[in-house]
Amino acid sequence: MKITKEQYAQINNGMTYKEVAEIVGGEGEVITESGEKGSDMYGIGVMYEGEGGVGASANFIFIGDKLQTKTQFGLE
Repeated sequence: MKITKEQYAQINNGMTYKEVAEIVGGEGEVITESGEKGSDMYGIGVMYEGEGGVGASANFIFIGDKLQTKTQFGLE
């Protein structure tokens, strides 16, 4: 499962990880984790491989299970 540019465009700050996973079609790889699980300050960074060239990917930062930041590289 890879994320497309169209899926990436549907994802907005404030969404939960579950909502993002539903758009993409599965869970990504958790690459960072901080804070105490279940707390408002618990944070995770999630990466999805992307459709596109070599190294295409999208990264999402969630704090308190709300999307704070999204970035992408090379999605097509």
